[in-house]
Order: sequence, then C-alpha cells, then structure tokens
Amino acid sequence: MAQQNIKLQQFFAAPRVVVFRHFADHDNFGRLWWPARCKVLRRGETEEPGGIGSVREMRIGTIRFQETITAFDPPQRIEYRVTSGGPFKNHVGQMEFSEVPGGTQLDYQIEFDSRWPLVGNFVAGVLHTAWLRGVAVAVDRMAARSNT
Repeated sequence: MAQQNIKLQQFFAAPRVVVFRHFADHDNFGRLWWPARCKVLRRGETEEPGGIGSVREMRIGTIRFQETITAFDPPQRIEYRVTSGGPFKNHVGQMEFSEVPGGTQLDYQIEFDSRWPLVGNFVAGVLHTAWLRGVAVAVDRMAARSNT
C-alpha cells in the first residue's frame, strides 16, 4: 500500500511562541481536526502538559486512536505518532514553527500507511479538508490573542 504524505502550510500573524502553545494544547489540536474529539490520556513527562510522552485519544465517530508526543522542542517543533488504533499504521505528524516577517510559518507534515486498500487516499482527503476548516479558526484566534 502506498504511503500517504500530506504537507500543510499556514502563516499566522502571531508570535511563534503563541502559535506553538496553541498547537501544543491537546484541546486546541482536537478542535483543529473537526469533527474529531480529543481526550488527554496522559500528561507529558515535562512541565508542559502536552510535552514528550503525553498521549491523546482522538475520536472521529466510532474510530478511536491514540497519538503519543515523541518530540517537543518549544517553540520550534512538535512530533507525534499514532501508537494505537485507527485506520493507519506508521502514522507520524511533524509540526515545524518558524519565525517569518510579520508572524509565524507552520509547516506540518503527516505521513501514514493505510491498513486497508483505498482508505489512505480517502483519509488524506478528509485530513486536508478538516485542516482547511480548522486552521481558519486557529488563525482568527491567534490574531485576536496577539492584538490584546
């Protein structure tokens, strides 16, 4: 089965630390992937609750899977892996936060293999559509935070 590789980018008119904290918060991350529901199963091993070793459960309808944070380098990088459940295997998400003129650039890459034929393309399409919906809300929230 072919590996799916999704590359997403977004500019935020907000400082890198604000954008990083937004995505490091599991609740915000769950809201980004509408209609996913996110539940924190274990806090991180560091002072940051969403840091290395933290585990969140994502639910989309009857599908459940767990994501474990495997790299956490504030305010530059977050990486996670699906460690249980879901219609995919070898799933890795990497978020890189860069300072750019006027704000922050987020480069987000998701790679996974599907457990079942033809499901990978469908899941990739759903993730991309959900990103477009959810990131618009995140952009507005962070712009409002930086103006206060």
